[in-house]
Amino acid sequence: MSAGPSLLSIAAVGLYGAVAMVCGLAAATAARHRQMPWHMRGWALIGLLFCGFIVLRLLDIEEVLQDQWRDTLRAQGAYDGRRAYQRPLAAGVIAMTVAASFWWIHRVIVRVNGRRNLAIIIAASACFGMIVLIVLRLISLHPVDSLLYGPLKLNWLVDLGTSMAVMGCAGVYVRVVGRRQ
Repeated sequence: MSAGPSLLSIAAVGLYGAVAMVCGLAAATAARHRQMPWHMRGWALIGLLFCGFIVLRLLDIEEVLQDQWRDTLRAQGAYDGRRAYQRPLAAGVIAMTVAASFWWIHRVIVRVNGRRNLAIIIAASACFGMIVLIVLRLISLHPVDSLLYGPLKLNWLVDLGTSMAVMGCAGVYVRVVGRRQ
């Protein structure tokens, strides 16, 4: 059982809070400048998602869920065979992510016009990346963990990269919309 969030998790909470605030500013800007309703809703939802990420980090929910899953498997005598569950689960998540990404690129990103729309679409894509990262951390398959927590620290690169991408997109949105009127 974990003793609470680490210092890195606390730093991530600060970053997530900043992202949520900039998304809130983007939502308010969309409303104030009478942008399409889905712009305001989109930024508000993305901001709320980052508020959810704050709760996940502060309450160490990922670690709690992993501990519960391990305890359940141990109680059922299936802990030693957990790789049989983890491999297809991780492969399925990765395969669905690749398929969804190709679909998203083909159907959405290619057809988007305008910097305002593109900013929201890229931010939503980054959120999807963050959610996939969280799911892969929860599955906790050793080869995937080696990539996420290994020498490259992909876990933190993806976490920070997606958070900064969302914050950057929200900032661009505020700047672009603010200049238009």
